Amino acid sequence: MADQSDNTELSVAPASGGKSKLKVMLLIFGLLGLEGGGIFFATKMMYNKPEATMAKEVSDEDKTIQSLKDHVEIAIPELNAYNKRDGRLFLYNVQVTIRVQSDKKEQVEEIISMRESTIKDRFNTVIRSADSKYLNEPELKTIRRQLQHELENVMGDDQLIEELLIPKFFQSPANV
Repeated sequence: MADQSDNTELSVAPASGGKSKLKVMLLIFGLLGLEGGGIFFATKMMYNKPEATMAKEVSDEDKTIQSLKDHVEIAIPELNAYNKRDGRLFLYNVQVTIRVQSDKKEQVEEIISMRESTIKDRFNTVIRSADSKYLNEPELKTIRRQLQHELENVMGDDQLIEELLIPKFFQSPANV
């Protein structure tokens, strides 16, 4: 019988607690709404509206001109080098240009003028020791990498040169 009295007490408790739970939930939601509203108005009063600004539209032409002004190209003296790797003697006429940041132009030009013979010697060594497959690459990627590495070693800073360009690369048989 004790089991039956326990069941009746349990069935009565949820019916009377439903109204109190609803009141508690409404009270909590009310307090949360007041808190959120209070925070909203407090921050609204503490911070001013941002000032209106007018954005200037930068055209693609302006961007291009600005990027061109940030970088300059410096020509390395022209080079004539021989290569005899495949049993035939070839003469290579090479012009190398490097792109650097405009604020480092004077520093790079001074190093090039002071180390012109060293640079030509290193470039000659690269071309004389290169395999013909590297000298005949369409984009000359391997030769570019090797020349840039040698130039960075001469300059003592691998951050000065942004890109090495080879605008002129003529190959001709030397026995003609």
